Parts: sequence; structure tokens; C-alpha cells
Amino acid sequence: MGNHVAARAMAMLAEEAIRNRQSGESALSILDRICTPYSNTRLDWKAEDPACPGRVHPDYGSYTDPHPKVALGMLMLEAFAPNGVADLHRYEPMLDAEHPDESAYDAWWTEVYEPFQARYNFC
Repeated sequence: MGNHVAARAMAMLAEEAIRNRQSGESALSILDRICTPYSNTRLDWKAEDPACPGRVHPDYGSYTDPHPKVALGMLMLEAFAPNGVADLHRYEPMLDAEHPDESAYDAWWTEVYEPFQARYNFC
């Protein structure tokens, strides 16, 4: 089991960074600032419902999901996807609760998630 507190802290820092983003500031520089202090950490990315602590968020399942409401996931998308945010449509089908698209998930995993994990040596 991973560290849920650290993952939630990074998610909150990502939200704050997006709100206060400086002109010209790259997603990768924001991620470096947020994630580097947590390098070499085993994390649990499950997103918590702010209205009901202990339950999974009703709109998305992970703080790393490619979802417009997930600041960390959107920064990951911008920094690591081949075409940045323009690739969002390629990954969204993996989030379909009734019929998740495995190929979209596989693409997200290899193109975005794994490089993100490797950069910060998350276990």
C-alpha cells in the first residue's frame, strides 16, 4: 500500500500551482517543483471525495487521471503526452465507467504515466 497522504498533498499543490501559474511556466517545471520532494516514495494515487473522506472521488478515481478536474493529471498530460493537452481526447475513453477503453489506458500508461513515475522514481 502506498502513501495516500503524500499523493493527496501533491494533488493539492498541483491545484494551487495551476491557480497561480506564471506566464510561460511549463508543466514540467511545475511538476518538478511539486514532485521532486517526494521522489523515491511509494504512492497511492486514489482520489478522495472531499465531501466524504475515505470514499473515492465521484468524478475521477485517481489524482493522476487525464481528467479536466484533475490538476496533477492535466499537468502530466501537458508535460508527457506526445502532443500535450491536445492528446486529452485519446485518453478520455479509459475513464468511461461503463465501458473503459483498454487501448486508451495502455496509451496513457506507456506515454504519460510511466515516464512520470520514472522521472521522480516513484515506487
